[in-house]
This record gives sequence, structure tokens and C-alpha cells, in this order.
Amino acid sequence: MRKLLAGVCALVLAQTVVTGQGATATLDAAAKAMGITNVTSIYYSGSGSSYNLGQAVNASLPWPRFVLNNYIADINYAVPMMRQEMNRTNPDGSAPFGGVRQIQLVSGTSAWNIGGNDAVAPAPANVAERQVQIWLTPPGFIKAAQANRATVRTQGANKIVTFTTATRHRFTGTINANNLLERIETTLDNPVLGDMPVEVTFSNYQSFGDVRFPTTIVQKQGGHPMLELTVSRVFPNVAAGIDVPAAVRGAQPPPVQVQSQKLAEGVWYLTGGTHHSVVVEFADHLAVVEGPLDETRSSAVIAEARKLVPAKPIRYVVNTHTHFDHSGGLRTFVAEGVTVVTAASNKAYFEKSFAALKALNPDKLAQVRRTATVEGIGGRRVLTDATRTLELHVVPIAGHTDEMIVAYLPKEKILIEADAYTPAAAPAPGA
Repeated sequence: MRKLLAGVCALVLAQTVVTGQGATATLDAAAKAMGITNVTSIYYSGSGSSYNLGQAVNASLPWPRFVLNNYIADINYAVPMMRQEMNRTNPDGSAPFGGVRQIQLVSGTSAWNIGGNDAVAPAPANVAERQVQIWLTPPGFIKAAQANRATVRTQGANKIVTFTTATRHRFTGTINANNLLERIETTLDNPVLGDMPVEVTFSNYQSFGDVRFPTTIVQKQGGHPMLELTVSRVFPNVAAGIDVPAAVRGAQPPPVQVQSQKLAEGVWYLTGGTHHSVVVEFADHLAVVEGPLDETRSSAVIAEARKLVPAKPIRYVVNTHTHFDHSGGLRTFVAEGVTVVTAASNKAYFEKSFAALKALNPDKLAQVRRTATVEGIGGRRVLTDATRTLELHVVPIAGHTDEMIVAYLPKEKILIEADAYTPAAAPAPGA
């Protein structure tokens, strides 16, 4: 028996060494099979569907779908640089929020968008995600694996290739018996989901000149589809040179500003950004309606609340709905021991997301490792004491979210809502 165990151990060790040494051979064989050994750039286009991350109408459903009439990716692996252009509509043909045409770029450590009239908008917060997208293509994965000391193990007829980039993103790819890349898995930092799983699958490889490229690409983020693409055209080594605009070079996210406006005695409206919060004072504590965006925003909101009422702790943060732009700062409140109040159907969703690993970009909650307290409400909940009454009503908002919490202060006659009502744009001034 001891001899048998020794033999098994020796076999395992030998396989580990062989697969490690075989990484170069595996990657070279894949590059040869796909015709990308000498490819330094790729241009491909197609159509299909794209999806709106973090905007599902309830926490159990996939991200909302757009019809992707045209998609173009232009990638230079040497820089590295990527330009994505998407022409998309809602399923009914109407223009989505943000417009029909989107152009997103990354070059080195700079990211930016191009809007109407070719206006340039720096997007420094999107650098990491867009860099990852470069390596989520078959040529990109192989080249990144070759540059980052990948390891290889055998799984049936497949080779499993793993490597970690300088940005600490860990990639795992599956290369089949035909030396074609079938799947890539990695994670992206997300303010709600933590280390959000990303999976890309490739199938129906076809020849485009000397290059073999998948004509079906499906990317999932957070367990739901983000891109479903049928590729129709592929051109290797034709990437256009793109200069980083002067306004983009070295751009940093704008500083977070919180401006407080007193609406009534003990009630403050905290603005100063794209998403706002309301602080409500009770006899011995505070409640905050909405923890939006991310940790930076919520940290500033918490600091302002403490400045306004330094002697009272924040006991509750009310989440109006699950959309990421309205829930991305909740983890910061949880780290402070604040109870999250949300619609009952969201309770399990948030408990899972607050407990999720967040190692790519550890936040305060990841550091303190506090267990979240989440209160789910259905219909109506009243927060009240001798000094204040705050009513919370769960209502559906058709086409936006199945459950929205709308807050009401009956004594002050103040209604607090987020996305339940969007006023029309102001008319243009006369000539």
C-alpha cells in the first residue's frame, strides 16, 4: 500500500512539473492553430445583443437587453489599446438612456468616451475594466498568458491555462483538443458584487484569411449575459493609431463634493453629485435615505451627516432600489454597523453581496469583515419616535423596478424618491 501511495504521489508531482513546463508549448500551439502568432492587432465587427449591467427590474432577473445593431472592436495588443463602438437600441427600437451610439476607448492607463459632436469625456474610473476587456479576446488571452508566466494543467482533453496580470486580475482559460480557446474566466471589481465573476465563451471558429476567430462570443458578468455577439468580419494587423487626447492624459476622477441643504428642522438634502441622499434626524439616531454610487460617495455622505449631527449615530440607511448606481455605496454603511432597509425581495440578494469576496480592491467592509444587518420590508414600514415619523412605501415603477421604496415625512410633507419621477428637460431659451 505504501508503494502504491508513493507511486501516486510521484505521478501527481510529475504531472505538475510537466504541465508547468508545457505552458509555452501549449500557448504556442494555440497561437498557431488560431493563426495569431504574428498578430499584433485585431479588428472585428458584428451584431447581436448587449445588456445594461446592474439595472435589472428586480434582483433575480438578468440585466436589461439592448439590440446591438452594430459592434466594432479595434484592438492593438502592443500598446495596449482598445476602441469599442456600439450602435444599440431598446428592444422596441427606441433610443436607450445614454444614446444610440457609444464609443469607449482605453490606451495604456487612459480611458475616455466619445459622445455627440465627437466630444471627449475622460473616464479614469473605467481604465481597469477596459484593460481587462483587451485580454478577454482569443489573441489577447494568449499574448497575456505568454507575457505573465502562465501555468497549464490538463483536464480531460482540455488544457487549463492560468495567469495573473500586474493589476492582480487572475485569468483562467480553457483550450480544447483542437488548440482553440473556448472559455475565459476572471473577475472585475464591482461596488455591489465585490469580485464580480466574468465569463466569456467562444465558439463557431471560422477562417478569416490566415486567422481563425470565433463567430459566436458570449460574455457574462455577475452571472448574467452582458454581450452576445455574432461576428461577421475580422481583420488582423490593421489597427489604427489612436492618440490619447490632451484632456484625457493624467485625468483623475473628479473630487467628491457633498453639499447639504436644510429642508426642515432635522432634515437635510445632501447633493453635490449625480446621486443624492437625505439625512433624517430622530431623537437618538439618524436615518439616511440612499447610499449610492460607491465607497467614496458614501464615505463623504457619512462624514457630512456626522458633521451636521455629531452626537447621533446613523442607525438606518434606506435603499430605494437595487440598481447599482443607487446601491453601490451600501457596503460602506454596512462597514459602519448601519442597518440596511430595503424591499423584502432584495434581502437575500444584499446579504449575499455584502458577504462576497472583495480582494481586487478591498473596501472598508472587506477590511472590517462585519456581518450585514439587512431588514426587508413589504408594503409599508414606519420609522418613528417622539420627534419624527418617516414612512417607507414599497411601490412598483413600471419598466424600471418592480419594487421601489419611496419615503415620506408626513409632518414636513416631504416626499423622497429616486427614479420614480424624472421631470422633463427644461425648454431651450429663446433665440
